[in-house]
Amino acid sequence: MQDDIWKDRSKLERKIEALFDMKRVYIALLLTAFPALAELKLPFFSDGMVLQRDTTAKVWGWTEPNAPVKLSFSGEDHGTRADQNGDWKIVLKGLKANSKGSQLVVEAAGSKRMIKDVLVGEVWLASGQSNMEWRVSGSANAKEEIAKAKDPLLRVFVSANVAEHRPQKNWQGNWKATQPQDTGSFTAVGYYFAKKLRAELGVPVGVIECAWGGKPVQAFTSEEALGELPAGKKLLEMKAKALAGYDSKKVDENFKKQVKAYQEKLALWEKDKKGRKPRGPRKVGDPGKNPSMPSTIYNGMIAPIVGYGNRGAIWYQGESNANGGTARSYEELLGCMVGDWRQRWGHDLSFYWVQLANFREPTTEPGTESDWVLVQDEMRRALKSIPKSGMAVINDIGDARDIHPKNKHDVGERLARWALVQDYGKKDIVISGPLYSGMEKRDGKIVVSFDHAAGLKARDGKALQRFEIAGADGKWQWAKAKIDGEKIAIWHDAIKNPTKARYAWASNPLGANLVNGEGLPASCFTTE
Repeated sequence: MQDDIWKDRSKLERKIEALFDMKRVYIALLLTAFPALAELKLPFFSDGMVLQRDTTAKVWGWTEPNAPVKLSFSGEDHGTRADQNGDWKIVLKGLKANSKGSQLVVEAAGSKRMIKDVLVGEVWLASGQSNMEWRVSGSANAKEEIAKAKDPLLRVFVSANVAEHRPQKNWQGNWKATQPQDTGSFTAVGYYFAKKLRAELGVPVGVIECAWGGKPVQAFTSEEALGELPAGKKLLEMKAKALAGYDSKKVDENFKKQVKAYQEKLALWEKDKKGRKPRGPRKVGDPGKNPSMPSTIYNGMIAPIVGYGNRGAIWYQGESNANGGTARSYEELLGCMVGDWRQRWGHDLSFYWVQLANFREPTTEPGTESDWVLVQDEMRRALKSIPKSGMAVINDIGDARDIHPKNKHDVGERLARWALVQDYGKKDIVISGPLYSGMEKRDGKIVVSFDHAAGLKARDGKALQRFEIAGADGKWQWAKAKIDGEKIAIWHDAIKNPTKARYAWASNPLGANLVNGEGLPASCFTTE
């Protein structure tokens, strides 16, 4: 009888132990899934980071619910209390630029986090696709540039690429200072942009790289914002359809079958190795984590840094939209993304983009159309619809055979012109090449006006080229063009009543040579 009692008691103890083990596992899973319930945690804040000067710099994280939080930086203490979910945020106002890194300390729930070598200066986001992601190591004059790259006050957050179905809180990456062993990994456009700011401003500059090659603008925009646009709604419907048709179990089962079939084919091929070697199967990915899908990059790479103090953003993207059927809605989609970011950051961050470079084989006939130049022109038009914006025109430094032109130095510096004038009040800098502003018909000619047109000239000293003109029949013809002060008169001897004109209207307008006195190229335009 006593033995039976001990046996029953032993069984009961094992059951209790098993229950406690399950509870430990459950708690561990909760702490992993919800960092707010664990000890003090910070997102991507790390050693060497740069905080925004003068305006506001935000620091945030997670700890135990309702726990008091203390932050110490640059001789000042700041405090707050976590909310019921454990989320907390502290806003640092009016920080002054420093030339020597300081320590930032956060304490909460018995834990302490120390972030070393924190600078205060100017912070910019550098986003877009492959031409923004493109490294210094792959750019023109890389060897010489990297060898002399020694500036501890110019720093870049080199990030991981992450696409997610839902907005994330954390993001992986590291802040790196400009030195030979690290500079090669920097975004080249972001680096040369920051380098120009450093030279002109004399304060620390930090660049947060959040770019991903081959991805469309809608991937960087939230679902909520896209849902407000007709073009965005169509993209979200496409995404929803893809998600509805995705069954992970069926995908796994189908992939196993494909692997088995592949192994059988490979075994047969290995016997005599005749014909082409079989290619291994590719598993269908989760549409919610496809970086080409709407909002997935926003969820993985933009959402985690929303609120981080910065002056603005630079953007080099559009190639995927030019090749993806959304060229005609690019202005709308870009404006949607900019508005989305500004609303979430809570201020009108400056936004400067790069117009697509000349690319593909040059055209030789007037009237040639392309989605590439449509995106270029949509970008030009967006300057009017998006306030606090600017555009670097680079139709003179592209490569017909390479979608990734290697001259990133001039791209970064042309972007910096806009920031130096509009954000930092520099008065002696020419901000841009000529940008179309209007037209009038006069004496059988179309006379075009420009902004930033002081010193109009032909870059090569020859006659102006790549102007087109059309009459009532709408048929484009190569036109003659002549500089008239800060305007251009455009005409064709056989067209007495022209209706419209355009310039550099091609993916690669070889010969386009209109520049201003600074030598900066004119953007493509159409008077339509």
